[in-house]
Amino acid sequence: MARARLFDARSGESSDLDLSGPLFETEPKEHVIHRAVVAELDARRRFTASTKGRNEIAGSGRKLYRQKGTGRARAGDAKPHNRVGGGTWGGPKPKDNRSHKRINRKEARAAFHGALSAKAVDGELYVLDSLSFDKPSTRQARDLILGLELEGPTLVVVTEDDERAELSFRNLSKVTVVGPYEYGVYELLRAREVVFSRAAYEKLVGERQEDS
Repeated sequence: MARARLFDARSGESSDLDLSGPLFETEPKEHVIHRAVVAELDARRRFTASTKGRNEIAGSGRKLYRQKGTGRARAGDAKPHNRVGGGTWGGPKPKDNRSHKRINRKEARAAFHGALSAKAVDGELYVLDSLSFDKPSTRQARDLILGLELEGPTLVVVTEDDERAELSFRNLSKVTVVGPYEYGVYELLRAREVVFSRAAYEKLVGERQEDS
């Protein structure tokens, strides 16, 4: 059975937390995880690339010079793509930027479960119990990271009730702080260790059990 390290933020004591269910016991499938990562990164693209074609360039359509007798190659107006300031041929258009990579819900769930399971098997999942900050304190957050002996990069998952903890952890290098719905397969794989607050862990387990 996979286990996570349960760390008491007040006393500094640690113990093992048994992990069970498909959330932590799914065999990772590389091709499914790869599809999920590609889809997630593609969904974040803003698709703002846009080039002007020949008919969108401002200027006259008048022929630059007469056809014969100049010794130069014949030419039309100044708008073709092979002239400086001319229109681009075959460039990206906003209407062409909607070809997102797709992945169905079943594959996305399998990829997420597989990534979490891989972290659990490798002993890279942590749960912080009694995570309470009287006030935002980067020093206290750093001491917690040192107490867990994390090397980073580290993903810290907190809830809206952990606002002071979020303000404390976000100032640390190699630490990324996210909410329960702000991370996916890419963030899990990018981080070396994943740390959940107790509330974030219970929220994750409870919601995934309802989905299944």
